[in-house]
Amino acid sequence: MSVSVSDLVRSYASLRDAVSQSAGPGGRLLQFYSVEYGLKAAYLGKQGMNARGTESLPQELRSHDLRRLVKELRLGHADLAGLSTCRRQQRRQQSQQDPVEHHELHQAWRYGAPLEESDEKRAVSALDMLSDWCRKEHRR
Repeated sequence: MSVSVSDLVRSYASLRDAVSQSAGPGGRLLQFYSVEYGLKAAYLGKQGMNARGTESLPQELRSHDLRRLVKELRLGHADLAGLSTCRRQQRRQQSQQDPVEHHELHQAWRYGAPLEESDEKRAVSALDMLSDWCRKEHRR
């Protein structure tokens, strides 16, 4: 499904504002998608593609890979630091589970997979920083 840059910006702002009313994994899921849409809108805008929409994104950016978007936008390394693998919480008598890659965080939050608290806090902090950048970029 293709949407316009203005749709992405509108969705970014709407989801960002909804985060404050949604605690826990639901709020973090909204924040992840909000940042994704804000970064994609910024990328398209910087490419001079404001008249077009997500169909103009290169194939490698048509994913949930926020690190790749941050790199393409040439944001600082500090913005990348928190976007790393998160460990899953281990429950008793449970075998070691695969860690959650940064681009899979939305799935962990959507399905309720518990993450190690320190890793999750680091990821949320990175999303907060990126959301602040998007707010300034889109003046919304």
